[in-house]
Formats: sequence, C-alpha cells, structure tokens
Amino acid sequence: MNKKLVRAIGRTALIGILVLAVVVVAAGVGYYYYIGSSSQNGKIVINYYDDLAPSEAKVFDNTIIPLFEKEYPNITVKLHVESASDMVGTIKALVEGNDVGSTVIAEDNMIIGELIYANDLMDITPYMSSLPTSNLIPSMVNLMNYEEHVYHSVYFIPFRGNIPLVWYNETVMKEVGITSPPSNWSQLMNDAQLIYQKTGVKPVMFQGHGGASTSTELYQWMVQAGGNPFVFNDSGDIKAFTYLDRLSAYFNPDYIHGYWGNYKGLANGKYYILDYQWPYIYSTMKSEGINVSGIGFYPGPTGPANNDHLVGGDVIAIPKGATHVHALLLFVKFLLSYQVQRDIIMLLGEPAVNSQAYNNLPSNVSSLFKAEETAFQSAFFREPVPWINEWNKIADNAFVSIVENNAPTSEIPSILNSANQEMYNYLLTNYNSTVANEYEQGYFAPLYG
Repeated sequence: MNKKLVRAIGRTALIGILVLAVVVVAAGVGYYYYIGSSSQNGKIVINYYDDLAPSEAKVFDNTIIPLFEKEYPNITVKLHVESASDMVGTIKALVEGNDVGSTVIAEDNMIIGELIYANDLMDITPYMSSLPTSNLIPSMVNLMNYEEHVYHSVYFIPFRGNIPLVWYNETVMKEVGITSPPSNWSQLMNDAQLIYQKTGVKPVMFQGHGGASTSTELYQWMVQAGGNPFVFNDSGDIKAFTYLDRLSAYFNPDYIHGYWGNYKGLANGKYYILDYQWPYIYSTMKSEGINVSGIGFYPGPTGPANNDHLVGGDVIAIPKGATHVHALLLFVKFLLSYQVQRDIIMLLGEPAVNSQAYNNLPSNVSSLFKAEETAFQSAFFREPVPWINEWNKIADNAFVSIVENNAPTSEIPSILNSANQEMYNYLLTNYNSTVANEYEQGYFAPLYG
C-alpha cells in the first residue's frame, strides 16, 4: 500500500474530529456570511494577524493594506503583529470565547497544525473556486495536495514561501584562495578550517540560540544526511549531529546567540559564512546602507544523502466562527494577487507563492530569487504536527548536549536515543498509544507533496 496513504489512515485518531467539523462548518456557511458585527462607522473591520518584523509591518501598513482599502472603501484592515506561537494562543482564545469576528491570519506553515488539530480553523473548501490558487508555484501546490489528502478539507492557503540560503563573504573567501562556495559537507569543513587558519576568525555562524531558529535549521541538516528528524535517532540523524559537532570547532563564538535575525556580522568581518538564513536579509542589508557587492548566497552544500531544502513561510487561514466571510475572502484574494505577491518580492525581499510574480524581475533582485527558485526544485515541508513545540524543545536540548557541550562522539547515539524516548513518552502521555506508535514507526516525516 502507498506509504502516504498508510500514514493518512493511521492518523484517524488524530483527525477524526476534523471530519465531523467539516460537516458542522459546511452546514453553517450561511451563518458565517450573515451573522456578526465586526464593523465600525458602517465599515467592516478586518483584524489581520501576522508575524512581521517592524520593517515588514511598515510595508503592510503603508503600502499593501492601503491598496486594498482603496479598492474596497467599505472595508478597513487592522494589522495585529504577533509571533507565530503567540498567535496560536490568541486565536484559540477568540474561538473559545465566540469572539472571532472578522479575522484573517497569516501563520507559520510549521505551526498551523496546532490550530488545525485544535479544530480552531474554518474549512474554506466551499470557497476555493473564488480564490486564485491556479498560479501557485509547484511546491505550494504540493502542500495543498497534502492538506486535502490528509485533512480531507482546505484549512489554509500558502501565502509567502521561504527557503533559507547559505550566505558568505565572497571577498574574504577569494582572498584565502576559495573560488566558489562549498558544494558539499566535506568541502564546507575544509573551507571553514582554511579560513580559520588564514584569518584567525572562526567563520561559521549557526543559529544556536535555541527555540524555533535552532530546531528548524537542525531539521534541514538531518534531512540532508538522510534522516527523519522527528525520530531523532535514525542513522541520518546521528550522522548530522556528529558532523555538526565536528564543524562547531569553526563556529563563531557568538553562535549560541545566533537566530533568524543575524546578518550584520557577515559584512563587518565578525564571521564569513552565515549558515542557512532567510532571504529577507538581502533587502534589509541594502536598506541599511550595507555594501552587499561582496556578499554571496546560494542554496547551500549538498549533504551525504541529498540537497533538499526546507520550505518555511506562512499560510493564510480564517478562524472558525469568523464573520463577514465574504469580506475576508476578498482580502485573501487580494493577498494572493499578482500585485501583492510582487510587492512581497520587491518590497519585503521574500519569495512569493504566485508564479506570475517572478516574471521579468529587475536584475538587481533576480539573482537572489534565482537561488530561491533553484532551492525550490528540491523542496520539502516539515509536517504540521500539533506537538511541534515539544519537538523543538527536545531538539534544542539535544543540540546543547552534543554541540554546545561537545559530547564525545561515542555518546551521540545514546543522547539521541534519549531524545527519541522523551518524545515518545510525551506523545503517549498527552495524545495516545496510536500516535506514539506512529511516531516511533516514522509515519511523521518530511513532506515532499
């Protein structure tokens, strides 16, 4: 039997409640259209939640939202900036309090599963024909196919795609005799050693701060080594941690503070290789007057098993119980439009999900998105499991034990075995034996669409 079908059937205990929810929501379509009073002075007020940096929020407040309000003068959009994890709590509280109103969210695609499994999202299947999804890039079509296959409904639509790239100081690398960025893990190790020997600077910045930054980066490393990151302790996972433990000899000392916001040290000589950082930093550096002419970027070195890349980004969803759904759908349609998707590229420096937005890009940005396009050709998603926060914590602890504390190589398998057991026990206690056993058998794994 097809493995993906087995996985879908095996999750009946987790998603069965959603099947019932589909019937309830479909039966209440008329209710969502006509009941509710999220209005102000006769206007409909949409509350839009998104996890944005200050510079990104400025683009939405000053450019994107005014364009929508000009087109629909009877609708006002109020932006609420919240972290992806905080947003989960906010939406759960609104749903439980029957106080959703006219709300749309843009949530991290790796966290949206928490809201799906909590039955806090509206099934938007009945409205899909009115939304412009035919122009989605292939990897996002794959994500939607997975969503419909597993959940038998549509609860979210891709909004912003994102793949982290490896960034490097091209000037310094040429000065030490390196003519091209490392093509595989072995070359990365050799290049890092050479740069350190010739400059005295430990050149690699890793996102070792903890939290989602660290665990997200670890996930990609483990996949490229042939592992299933969720289980922690298969041969590929062990290989990835063993390699990172060795590579840490060339980590910049500040790597323990590294996170998704790092980039300045790349230009000022604090470090020379920024390992897997999001593409937004390119436009941010330019906006801050940083000379980017000597900064290179590419999808990154190939691992022992593959050169596959983790897709991050955000998806659009409507919480269950939302009002003025017709207005919300107009806003969703607008966010997916060519105009907004083009602004995501040009103004935010982030990859779009609308394929048409990439047509005829200016030369000064096309190279960046060519690298993104290359990475998207071998892309995978992290399955949106509801227990991802617990997995993140355990992954962080494993990273600290192995890399930060420089565990002996011989102890790495046992540390990862303990991580596996901790995750299994958590699922057994907080979910049930079916979920725990599915986990142990590797049913939760990277998604390739």
